[in-house]
Amino acid sequence: MDLYAAFNEANLFAAGTILLVILLALAVLLHVKNIYSVHRLMTLLQKKTVDRSHLYAEMTVSQGSNFTALAFASWIMLFVAIAYLYLLVPTYLPYSYMQIASLASNQLGFAIMGIAMGLLAAAIILFLDKLPEDRRELRLTEIYSFYNISKTAKKLIALTLIALAASIVLSAYLGTIYPEEANAAKLGSLLLLLLSAGILVLPIYKETLEAMR
Repeated sequence: MDLYAAFNEANLFAAGTILLVILLALAVLLHVKNIYSVHRLMTLLQKKTVDRSHLYAEMTVSQGSNFTALAFASWIMLFVAIAYLYLLVPTYLPYSYMQIASLASNQLGFAIMGIAMGLLAAAIILFLDKLPEDRRELRLTEIYSFYNISKTAKKLIALTLIALAASIVLSAYLGTIYPEEANAAKLGSLLLLLLSAGILVLPIYKETLEAMR
């Protein structure tokens, strides 16, 4: 295989996209596994069935309202940044912002899309927040309460807001020059997405690695 062909912009973008999907999907699976492992261990230690509500009461740690709000905003920004990168101009999906003529021609089109995606993300997160008590581990607003998070990790999670804002700006630039392309901007936007997503799910991976020792 030609070395240039293996590392051209299209292949790098495809590889980064696959990595992003795997990173987030695996984080969901590992998070559920972490909770299940603790539940099983607690059941073995107490030699009786442990109610999930008791498990959650023992496991969860308050991370503070300020951090919770920042984390909530970061997850919303992550969804918006993903939408901007993959829906603003045609990529792998059958639909894009540019196909909606009334929106694409509107001077406030980008802002309307961003607000719409943000509201949709918030609605999904709040819907998950209404899940039954025995599915509390799937509530995105409480995900960090199951993990011990250092001050450094909290600062990094807060800083993802800046990285994701930069990713959105780069994706918006791609929209302004469309149908021309700027591969550096596209890869830069994806790189910031990967970095931010990695930081947001880092506590899950960290807990999994520590449990394997």
